[in-house]
Amino acid sequence: MSDQKITVQPSIGRTLGIIVGDLIMFGLFAAIGRRSHSEPTTFGDIVQIAAPFAIGWLAVAPWFKLFRPEVYGSTKIVLQRTAAAWALAAPVGLALRTLGWGKEFKIAFAITTFLFNLVLLLAWRGWTARKLQRQKPAV
Repeated sequence: MSDQKITVQPSIGRTLGIIVGDLIMFGLFAAIGRRSHSEPTTFGDIVQIAAPFAIGWLAVAPWFKLFRPEVYGSTKIVLQRTAAAWALAAPVGLALRTLGWGKEFKIAFAITTFLFNLVLLLAWRGWTARKLQRQKPAV
């Protein structure tokens, strides 16, 4: 992986694409979790499970400039910022889930949630950075 910084032009479409991808990752986490426990998996179930973590992420990630495509010029920086942001967003999501959604706090769920979403976010954000770096600048 190259540490060379490449200029990635900002655009509303790119920013929305990044956000939608994040939300899909949280939905994927919820769907896989439900299926792994052989529980029914409806769209409503997925939203209910993913929402507190998505809200936590959407609250924290902007502080790390993770919705600004110009940050994506360096995959290394994106991955570092993603990991740091998730380290703060995960506890926010768990607190929302416990206090706002009335779910019991379980350490095994907290650890699994942290690690699984970290892997998903790093994979998504790393892939996105590489893809944006290969795009030609808009004219």
